[in-house]
Amino acid sequence: MKAIVSRWRRWIFVLAVSVWLPCASAQAEKVLTACAGHTPPFIMFFDEQPVGGFSFELLTNLSKQMNVRLSVRQLPWARCLQQVRLGKIDLAIDAYEDVERRKVFHYSNPYYTLTPQVFYRANDPAVSQELMGNRAALMALKGCGVQGYTYDHYGIDATTMDLGAANDLKMLMKLKSGHCNYALEELEYIIGARDGAGEWMDESGLLSFQPAWARGPKVHFLIGKQHAAGERLLQSVNRAIGAAQSSGLLAGLQKRYFDKAARH
Repeated sequence: MKAIVSRWRRWIFVLAVSVWLPCASAQAEKVLTACAGHTPPFIMFFDEQPVGGFSFELLTNLSKQMNVRLSVRQLPWARCLQQVRLGKIDLAIDAYEDVERRKVFHYSNPYYTLTPQVFYRANDPAVSQELMGNRAALMALKGCGVQGYTYDHYGIDATTMDLGAANDLKMLMKLKSGHCNYALEELEYIIGARDGAGEWMDESGLLSFQPAWARGPKVHFLIGKQHAAGERLLQSVNRAIGAAQSSGLLAGLQKRYFDKAARH
């Protein structure tokens, strides 16, 4: 009888341990966590799950090269940066060059260069043809932007702008209503937002131009300097980006997603 009880105890112990311990394959699986906002055509979400976009497709391919499973969360941009800065999420997707950010983030190699644009109302007497080529004169007017975005590449002091808009649509609506004289955004983001929105504003009366003084911003992945393995992760990401360039994958994605912007 004691032998039977002892065997049952051993079986119960084995069962308990097998339930508590994760399987070896689960322990070995590596996950790359990332975050971004809904910014077509770079990354699109549906019910908070990523469903496509240039940067999402690129990162999906990079993660396969790195032999890790990709997990992407939809977060407001400011919160995404905070989580990455603290090392709670591995990387942020589609970040611009910014002097202050360089102090707390590692920047990956760039993987796309965007087209800067200044948007304005056609009937605004304050915006003349001469003004379009004069950054200093434009800065004397009231500009609109989006909360949490950087505008260093335009050479315009963002502290002089109204950055109260939550997104590009609300920014353009403020511009059209006369709340500001100009608004800044890259052409690809406006086309992506317009094409991906269920409802979009009437843009009649709005024009744009590419300012000669602005740098085309490059997009990068960001990794927080507080990340325990940040430098090693950066090296892995950069190697994967280089492989995507050499194989033609990156050029193919750029052509598929951005030919429309190039023809605008």
